[in-house]
Amino acid sequence: MSADSKNARTREAKSAARAKAAALLEQQRRRDRRNRLLIWTGVGVAVVLLGGVITGVIVANSNSGGKANAAAVSTSAPTTATGSESAPPWAAPADPAARAKAAGLTMLSAEGTVEHIHSHLSVSVDGHPVTVPALLGIDEANASISPLHTHDQSGIVHVESPVKTTFTLGQVFTEWNVALDTGRIGSYSAASGDTVTTFVDGKPFAGDPAAITLADHEDIDIVVTKSGEKATAPAAFTWPAGY
Repeated sequence: MSADSKNARTREAKSAARAKAAALLEQQRRRDRRNRLLIWTGVGVAVVLLGGVITGVIVANSNSGGKANAAAVSTSAPTTATGSESAPPWAAPADPAARAKAAGLTMLSAEGTVEHIHSHLSVSVDGHPVTVPALLGIDEANASISPLHTHDQSGIVHVESPVKTTFTLGQVFTEWNVALDTGRIGSYSAASGDTVTTFVDGKPFAGDPAAITLADHEDIDIVVTKSGEKATAPAAFTWPAGY
């Protein structure tokens, strides 16, 4: 074999070796790229899953916070009232928290700001006004307050709640610990020879007054007369400035 032939074969062998080495290197590079892709895909899935977990935790915490606020206020306001069937005067109860609980409410550490309305309540018996006491729903000793309360003896009922919901006159009377239903307030009813008439914004209300939903600047008057006597609505309440 000539020297030229040997050199040609040597060059071909080296070329084939280089091609094989290049092919092996390319295969290794492809495996490396595939492995990196799998790793980053796994990381991406993990991030997505972790993000979902974090989001779920945030949403759960947010929802639980909402439920905690809502727990302070009844989302289904009682349309009945429970309380004493005694004659007036009816003082503010000694345990406001217990009466708030009976009304389906929980005492708060501060007044709420989401729902803020004022209604006015008056009660009269045979033409004589009955005082609606101050501090219904307010526990000064324990620095707590119901979302439904009174500050003074004006008859203004305050709703200052951390959530929007419905409040009823029945809840006011339950906090006051005075019985109220169709034809009865305290000790007064048909059985005692009396008629109990309720007016809302000057108009007679037919039905259980405990079910009346409180509304802003609503005027509620409960008038007790002797059976057979006509009840008339008092003059409209004059709201002080700032209400």
